Formats: sequence, C-alpha cells, structure tokens
Amino acid sequence: MNNPNDQIEKTLIGILLSPNEIYKEIISQIGPHHFENELCKKTFHFIKKINDEGKRPDPVSLLNAWKTSESFSMDEYREALTTSQNVTYNENVPELIETLHNALITRNITKIYYEVGIGLHEKKPGRDIAEEMIKRLTKLTEEGSELQKIVEMPELTTNEREAYYRRAELAKSGQTSGLETGIESVNKFTGGWQNELIIIGARPSMGKTALALFFGMQTGKPGIYFNLEMSQSQLTQRLILQNSNERIRSSALRDGTLNPDELTYFEKTIGIVENKPFKIYDKAGCGVNEAIRIIKRHARLNQCDWVIIDYLQLMTLEGFKGGNREAEVSQISRTLKAAQKELNIPFIVLAQLNRKCEETTDKKPSLSHLRESGSIEQDADTVAFIWRPEYYDLKNEETGAPYTNEIFLLFEKHRQGATGSVGFRHNSTMSSFYGMNESPNQFQELKTNLQPNKSFYEVDRELPF
Repeated sequence: MNNPNDQIEKTLIGILLSPNEIYKEIISQIGPHHFENELCKKTFHFIKKINDEGKRPDPVSLLNAWKTSESFSMDEYREALTTSQNVTYNENVPELIETLHNALITRNITKIYYEVGIGLHEKKPGRDIAEEMIKRLTKLTEEGSELQKIVEMPELTTNEREAYYRRAELAKSGQTSGLETGIESVNKFTGGWQNELIIIGARPSMGKTALALFFGMQTGKPGIYFNLEMSQSQLTQRLILQNSNERIRSSALRDGTLNPDELTYFEKTIGIVENKPFKIYDKAGCGVNEAIRIIKRHARLNQCDWVIIDYLQLMTLEGFKGGNREAEVSQISRTLKAAQKELNIPFIVLAQLNRKCEETTDKKPSLSHLRESGSIEQDADTVAFIWRPEYYDLKNEETGAPYTNEIFLLFEKHRQGATGSVGFRHNSTMSSFYGMNESPNQFQELKTNLQPNKSFYEVDRELPF
C-alpha cells in the first residue's frame, strides 16, 4: 500500500543524521513504530540506540552501529545516507512530527475497527462491541498510540547491561555514576546526583540556596539555576565567595571594603565564576511550563545537564484556577517529574518546610513537614532534608559536645539507595562546604589567566533567554 508520508519519514531521518541541534527533541517524541517505511524504521532504531549510548547520531556513528547487525546491507546504509544528504534544513520539525503522530493514530483507528469488528461475526452483543470501541478510541485520543509506550524486554535488558558497564568503568576510575556533588560523603551515599527528581527541603536559614549553588557549581556540567527568590547581586556574591577559597570576607564583599589582597582574589574569582557552564534564569513567580520550555530548549542544544529550582513553593502553574494551593503545588511537582523523566537529567528542587519540625525535640524534619506537600513526596525519587543542629544550639548525643559547623542531609526517601544521614561541614558564612575531616582553610592558590567581562557587573540586566 502506498505510504502518503514516505517523504516526511525520510525527511525526519535526514534531519536526525544532519549536523543540527534538534535531534534530541525528535527522538524524545517519536519511536520506530511511527514509521511505515521499513528502511526509515530500521534506521531510526539504530539512531535511537546511538543516542541512548550518549553519542550523537551521524553518518559515521550510524555506519559503526550498522556493522554490528547482520540483518542490514550496505545498500540499505547507502540509501539511508542518500536520504540525509537530500534534506533541506528549513523544515518545520514540529509539523512533521505532528503529521507522523496523526498518521499513527489513524492506523490504530483502523486496527481498532478491524479487531473490534470481528466481534460482529462472533455474534457478541452490539452494546458490548460499541462500548469496547468507544473505550479504546477514547484511550487512543487521550494517550496517543497504544503501542508507543511499550518497550520490549530485550531492549530493556540490553540498555541496562550497557548502562551497568558504563557505570563500572566510571567506578574503576574513581568517578561517580551521577553528577559530582563536591562532597565525598554525599558522592558515596548517592553515587552522585542521579537522573531523578530530587527534593531538598529545609526551614528558612538552613542554607538551601547556598548548598544548591554549591552543588550546581561542583557538577562541572552545564545547567540552569531557576532563581525565584534572591536578587541577582546576592546570588552572584554567593558564587564569588564559594569559588574564592576562603580568600574573601563576605561582609567586605557586601560593603565594598575589600583589602588589596582580597581585591586581587576578587578579580581572579570573577574570571573563574563567569567561565563556569552555569546559567541563571531570574524571574520571581516563574511558571512551571515556562521553566520546562526553557529547560527543553537548552537541553536540545546540549546546554542543560541538570536543573535546580529555588524553590518549589514560589513556582506557579499557568492558568491554574483551582484556588487550592496544595492542589496547584501537587500539579507543579507532577509536571516537573514528567519533564525530568522525559529529559533524563537530575532535577534538584528546593522546598520549604512547615514550622512543625521545629516543635520536635531534635528539630529534625521529615516527609510530613513538606509545606503544601500534596504529592511532592510521591512524585520525588529522592527526598533529603537539611538539618543544622548548631542553629538550634543542640549537643551531640554521644559526646555531649556542642555542634560546630556540622550540616546533615537526611535522606528520608531514596528510590535507588538507602535512607539515612550524611554529614559534612560548612564555613562560618555558609558560603562553602567540605568534608567532616577537612578544614575550610585547606585551599589551593587560585590560578587563572582569565579576565572578567565588564558585563559581569551589570547585575540588573535582563538575562538573554
């Protein structure tokens, strides 16, 4: 039977193999089942495999993947390559994807009518046949293809086998399987920040923002920090202090009274900070759908390996008219989880806690203390709470000594690991963090030839995205 979308399918394959930055968006929205053209279907299977291995699909990587299979010929590879070379780059990709989605739905409608229609010949009651058809058609319009979410077991096991050996190689070289946290004890407990929805909750003044900025900087990977609370100047000062190796006094930075030595390190530190792959989206009351659009845009350009949101209860849901704040926050958390799952990168979301945790003897927070919690704890893969016993003048139960600069992450939910407490330390200004057996003064000389951009000082400018 003639395939009316044959050229569209070939065009999408061509775009996937061409030197552009939109291939991740295409791969995330379609699967092999969207293609009727058998060569396009086979080619897409290999393109997706290449992408899942963390590589970029192109003619060379496709050829290497093709060689691993005995069921495809070089003639088919050449035909697929010819397809990619005949593509123009001004195609409306969302429209092409929508066309394939609609074609798939149409094919499934035909399939439903055929399968349900068999019941007419089996003399099933007409009402039963009608109800089954309505049920399946309704499900189809609500969820798309009945097949598109199905993953066969061989694909699951193959992917996980390959993922394990990648993790094993990282372990051999002393690296974490997730993103670097900057704190050895946290790395050991979590394996680094994994591709999960991670909630970090705390009461005010516990260091949520300081710790989140530290984590973002320590990853060494590009990401976006959604700043919904602090001013740009406050946020930037914290980043400078974190990267100054304790060479700058926070009060002098705030008041403009740095001494000559501090001023030297101030200039050096600015050169380091502004060359970090760290973006800040600065907007109070940012909508969750707005945030996800920005995240997806930068992920498509390979400019977003992590997301930090500071903080959840300050985020809004565009168009929400329910009047119930708990229901709104619940929908926001579900929306964030869906985006995290689709993009498969760590989403670290800060959350405010209610006052009830301060009514307990040890002041330790728990899942029930999440403010406007709704479904936050259900949606999250990992939930950790910041606990600073020194803030409450508590003493160590074992030694009786007062706490000094200790800070703990209490992991109350940990889908891929154990629950428990992880301790480390902070400096006196809560601008830097280090291991329990380290000192904040164990710094190295700042070495950089980087010169600061003048634009760095324009702290009130509108950000370019």
